[in-house]
Amino acid sequence: MSTPRPLSPAKRWLGLVLIATAQFVVIMDTSIIGVALPDIQRDLGFTPESLSWVFNAYVVAFGGLLLLGGRLSDAFGARKIFVLGWLILIAGSILAGAAGSVGVEIAGRAIQGAGSALIAPAALTLLMMLFGGTSDLPKAFAVYGAAAPIGGTAGVFLGGVLTEYASWPWVFYVTVPIALFVLAFSATTLPRTVRKATGSIDVGGAVTVTVGLAAVVYAVVNAPEVGWLTWSTLGMLEHRPDLRRICHASGVTDPALPWAEENRAG
Repeated sequence: MSTPRPLSPAKRWLGLVLIATAQFVVIMDTSIIGVALPDIQRDLGFTPESLSWVFNAYVVAFGGLLLLGGRLSDAFGARKIFVLGWLILIAGSILAGAAGSVGVEIAGRAIQGAGSALIAPAALTLLMMLFGGTSDLPKAFAVYGAAAPIGGTAGVFLGGVLTEYASWPWVFYVTVPIALFVLAFSATTLPRTVRKATGSIDVGGAVTVTVGLAAVVYAVVNAPEVGWLTWSTLGMLEHRPDLRRICHASGVTDPALPWAEENRAG
């Protein structure tokens, strides 16, 4: 890893503001939609069952691609992936806000989740680069940790205010000016490094995790309508992608899933 250019204390703390903002937005985007869901359902024609995917699409994409986000951050540099994540998040937020159909709305939310999956691990890496080995590290972690619950609470509040006094698309559009603020200061505030990771990037493993998680979530979400003991529910859970088997067969030298290496050794 190349040595980062020394930053002044003021820039380090401004960098922490950007990193904490990232954590804030990642969590806010999960809670901000709650109050807006009835309006989204009415305008876009969601069924009661499919409406949950306005939330699920974000969470599934975020959770499934988080490992890949960390791997990309190692391979190409945390700041580059941090910025890329914000650009993807902006695209998803605009798409979700402008959506005129169920499919476009769910796609927008999935893109938001993918952007957040790049932002979150890169932000944590940048935090350690800025404060690792300093006496301010505990303070930095305290600020970073506090951003998550604040984001969850603020999301519920902002979602209600924006839905009541603007319209539901603004629960997605509100992310855009926050993202532009972060991007405006990232180049001059966050350290620039290029980390050369060894081995291949386990894209297949990360995508497989996403597909498997989506299958499980879909089965659970759909079960109240069709029944827990029906073939569509049990079959989806039974025949979801076998993550261990696929990762074992993939042959990657540095798998995204740690237990894939154990499988090859066994």
